[in-house]
Amino acid sequence: MDEAVAALARLDPDKLLEKHRIQGLEVSALEAVLHVVEHFSMHTGQIILLAKMYAEVDLEFYDFSDSTPVPKWKREQ
Repeated sequence: MDEAVAALARLDPDKLLEKHRIQGLEVSALEAVLHVVEHFSMHTGQIILLAKMYAEVDLEFYDFSDSTPVPKWKREQ
């Protein structure tokens, strides 16, 4: 994740609308980034679904013991 964050931070905002040929398609850099984010999130959902099915328990990504849910999966920076 750190590598992905670093790569996104290096993107030049002025070049996000420039077109690139990727897998035979003409897309903007922004379209490419959004496609990768969407693709990654779908695979993440698949992994979480399978983990829940095999574990047969709540994976406890959040702590609901207080009035505000606290993510347990985030690392302290």
